[in-house]
Amino acid sequence: MVKGIMTISWLLLLLSISSIQPYLRGAEAVESSRNTAPWVINVNTASAEDIAAIPGLGEKKSQAIIKFREKNGPFVKIEDLKRVDGIGDKLFEKIMPYIVVKGDTTLRQSQK
Repeated sequence: MVKGIMTISWLLLLLSISSIQPYLRGAEAVESSRNTAPWVINVNTASAEDIAAIPGLGEKKSQAIIKFREKNGPFVKIEDLKRVDGIGDKLFEKIMPYIVVKGDTTLRQSQK
């Protein structure tokens, strides 16, 4: 009886681990994509022209980012960009690999 309960417990543990693996892989993929962008732009210090160079953003959205930054202060985390008009979840996912809120606007070390 105890052996059967132990077997069931192990099976339940394995099932619970396997059910969260896709979520873990998704987080790893996001982090991996962040690390593969050839360059990053600090949206707290970059010009509107530099921000407009981010794939998916153009002149209007870069101006909106600058205006938001001037009105509300620097972005604390990259997710704060979603508070800018016109930047939703889909666009944010696209631009995320190219943005930082700390550090320099730079080429990645591996790309220099």
